[in-house]
Amino acid sequence: MPVLIIGWGVYDKLTEKDKNEFALVASYETSYFYECYEYEYAKGNKNYEWSDRCFKSQEELLEFFGYEMIEDLDADAVYAKRLETYAEEDLKNWMQLSEDGNQVKVIGAQ
Repeated sequence: MPVLIIGWGVYDKLTEKDKNEFALVASYETSYFYECYEYEYAKGNKNYEWSDRCFKSQEELLEFFGYEMIEDLDADAVYAKRLETYAEEDLKNWMQLSEDGNQVKVIGAQ
């Protein structure tokens, strides 16, 4: 089943009814990334590449929020909901709510 992921910028534009359909998935702060890299460096993993269940890389996360540097992250949140059906037209409608970056993506769609 596809999952729609939106950033806080899109979430803030939704009605209360629509907001209730989404769950907070993650909140990202610069300090979190510093801690991750420090931990991996302490373990001796100098080739550490960050990823999580929403993003394949730090670069994808930054592009999603419209940032160039990890230092720009400041409690940026990601919300998600399962979709019964998915069409490219639906994604275009959601993208219209995004001003910075993409802040909309669908994972698990066929």
